[in-house]
Amino acid sequence: MTANGSRKDISIDQLTPGMFIVGVDVPWYRSPLLSHTRLIENADIIQTMRQHGIRTVTIDTSKGADVRADAKEEPRAKIETDSRRTIAAEPPADPTQPGTGSVQTLYRDAHETVERIFTQLEQGAPPSPTATKAVVSTVLMRIIDDRAAVMTHLALQKLKQFDGSLATHALDTCILSLVVAVEVGLDETAQAQLGTGALLHDAGYARLPRNLVRKRQTCTDHERLLLQQHPALGTALLTETAGFDQAVTRIVAEHHEREDGSGFPSGLKHDSISTLAMIVGIVDWYDGMVSRRGGRAAMLPSTAVQRLFVAGQQGQFKNTLAESVIRSIGIYPIGSLVLLNTGEQAVVVGINPEQRLKPLVKIIAGPQGESYVTPVPTDLAAQTPDRAMRSILRGLDPVQERVNIAMYLDGISSEAA
Repeated sequence: MTANGSRKDISIDQLTPGMFIVGVDVPWYRSPLLSHTRLIENADIIQTMRQHGIRTVTIDTSKGADVRADAKEEPRAKIETDSRRTIAAEPPADPTQPGTGSVQTLYRDAHETVERIFTQLEQGAPPSPTATKAVVSTVLMRIIDDRAAVMTHLALQKLKQFDGSLATHALDTCILSLVVAVEVGLDETAQAQLGTGALLHDAGYARLPRNLVRKRQTCTDHERLLLQQHPALGTALLTETAGFDQAVTRIVAEHHEREDGSGFPSGLKHDSISTLAMIVGIVDWYDGMVSRRGGRAAMLPSTAVQRLFVAGQQGQFKNTLAESVIRSIGIYPIGSLVLLNTGEQAVVVGINPEQRLKPLVKIIAGPQGESYVTPVPTDLAAQTPDRAMRSILRGLDPVQERVNIAMYLDGISSEAA
């Protein structure tokens, strides 16, 4: 064991829950961790690190526990027994606090990993199956545990992003695709395939000139044809890399194909298109509309949902899949500003799965435009008949109404469904 100030290099067999690691002895793309700077919360994480070949870690004792003075590098079985005893004695981590499994920490760490994946792609290296698996499995577990918190944080990120990178779009598409996967009840294998394909659906863009990718909104016909090669380029990347199955490759190859044959690169129709690829294609289309890109303003989420509904009705997407995506994100997605029939304004903070037109809201302004000092939390699906029944008339533009949506979403987690 070596030490440098508050940092120490220790054996994996000395690592216990409560310690804060700042480094490991394997490259990031071989590590099962989204971040090598994190609190060790339980013995399961340590066992997973062992299984991936990690033998030495660096800990920071100013941010976490130190090695016990009497600790020695004991046989592995005894170390794991001691780790379990330590967990039982520790209070459970607070998931709302940064560094202890919060959604904010998860998104930050996942984004850093995806940024590294795309940087490696631009440098000519293939995508890492281990790194992509770590992102997908971690995001999926959090969605299953607390989908509301994930969706709320994603809405916040959209409000804060000015011009998202390929990595940002890839991660956001992955998150929304996994939300759909859980909503429609896909099995574990399909969930993993969908999440991985969504994460890598635009991998081919990394093999095109960066300036061309950035100007996607204002390119010439020739440049547009080049951009439309990204599914084939991404497919070639995955085909050359061991560790990705055919279902993932088909998502990358077919996510721009359309039910009516109007898509690219092959003009596939109907059942010729993978169902998983169609789901990612729908989510990709929606996320592109609600994101700022190339100086273009983001579309209102409720307007984007309306366009998605119309696209399903007109046959651009399989209608049942379009409706599944809409059910997952809501008619009025989290973060939407809406006008109620009472003349009041409200921010949508949660979705009612059984009554999509009656979400959870925070009423922020009265009929005359007067701001409420304390927003009024209201479940539009659980109103009592002794009061005026509120309902949503239409969506509003927060910019025109001069409403800062983010201030009403910060701190929300379990109140949204």
